[in-house]
Amino acid sequence: MIHPRSLTESAAVWILVTLTLVSTGCQFHWNNWDGESIPANRLSPDLFGCSRDDLVPVPQTKLGQNPVDQHRIGAGDVLSVYIFGVFPPGENETPIVEQNQGLNQRYYPPNGNVVAPSTGLPIKVQSGGTLDLPLIQPLAVQGLTLTEATETIRAAYYKQNVLLQGQGQITVGLLIPRTQRVVVLREDSPAGNMTLSGQSAVVQAHRGSGQVIDLPIYENDVLHALAATGGLPGTDAAREVYVIRAGGFADRLLDSTNPNALVNDYVERPSLGGQSGTLEIMPDIVRIPLMIRNATLPFGPNDVILNEGDVLFVPKRREYFYTGGLLPGGRVPLPRDEDLDIVEAIAMVGASPGGPMGQDGAVLMSGRQAYLRSATRAVILRKLPDGRQMNIRVDLDRAMHDPKERIDIQPDDVVMLYQKPGAAIINSALGVAVR
Repeated sequence: MIHPRSLTESAAVWILVTLTLVSTGCQFHWNNWDGESIPANRLSPDLFGCSRDDLVPVPQTKLGQNPVDQHRIGAGDVLSVYIFGVFPPGENETPIVEQNQGLNQRYYPPNGNVVAPSTGLPIKVQSGGTLDLPLIQPLAVQGLTLTEATETIRAAYYKQNVLLQGQGQITVGLLIPRTQRVVVLREDSPAGNMTLSGQSAVVQAHRGSGQVIDLPIYENDVLHALAATGGLPGTDAAREVYVIRAGGFADRLLDSTNPNALVNDYVERPSLGGQSGTLEIMPDIVRIPLMIRNATLPFGPNDVILNEGDVLFVPKRREYFYTGGLLPGGRVPLPRDEDLDIVEAIAMVGASPGGPMGQDGAVLMSGRQAYLRSATRAVILRKLPDGRQMNIRVDLDRAMHDPKERIDIQPDDVVMLYQKPGAAIINSALGVAVR
């Protein structure tokens, strides 16, 4: 049986130690979060959305168009047409056209040139899909193959008795395929990486890039646009791209006399793959995720096709967590394609507050305060979708062997490292002894 006098003496000793530490100016790294937080091991792993480890990349071929067997003529194509005795008018003239047309494309063909020797004279398909040939009315060739266009021209000249049945050589070739001019805006071109320095995080500025490119027909898609401007988005970019249609909602919003009525038509979609929050998507803006949870694609074949004036936008990734308490204060980017738990997050910061040498070897250098008993508590301040805040308490000792304690970090989490009350008093007392 413990004598009451012994309890009184023990309490008096602790009170005396506490008053001594306070009078010497020692600082307690101890916060009373235990009663205001939820233990991490009581939370379901599925409470905060999909795991990044469960995401799979979208097949790159789904970002492009299916190859076609034959070219279909459309407005903007430049054809080489030869009609014996008519186009050109002299029977002895057989022009050979070698067109070297510079295009603003870097991926194909080499040096951005189309070299297509052909027999005939160059003629451009008009905006209505017609050809203006001599001696006949404008001829509709929209959607025809080159062989079908040849037979259509032949039939038209036979009908007008310009050529006799079975006579007259006619050839039609493709000289320059039509192109679609699009704009590619990318925010994933960093000028430098983020580094942690001491007690603060230094974030280097990122500089975006923009290019105007001409994509040949059947290659005017997201895949070729990305290939022409640097490839797939890097790790500093989001796992998604956006196609902004020309003449769509954004243009109507700027020209509208009642923009509020148009804003009411916004479509709100939750972002996939662990991206924080929701994103308001205008009509005529197509979101193309690059990582998905299952085999079902949330976009169709027509969504990846880029037309004249469209904009392909690659946004910067904005997924960070924040550190404080006994950790160096800063903002740290989350890994894009994998989960990060609380233990890994503390290790990522790169400055251990514990160990026999204390924080940054302070015991040896007589610098900042040393901690001979490492901190074993962490609290995660997490903002919920409804605006409320949840405080999640993590026991780091238990996290070493209990996976339920190793909760995953989410974007915008604040990770605070602190000590248990007993460890705080011991470290402060040892700090006095060192001084």
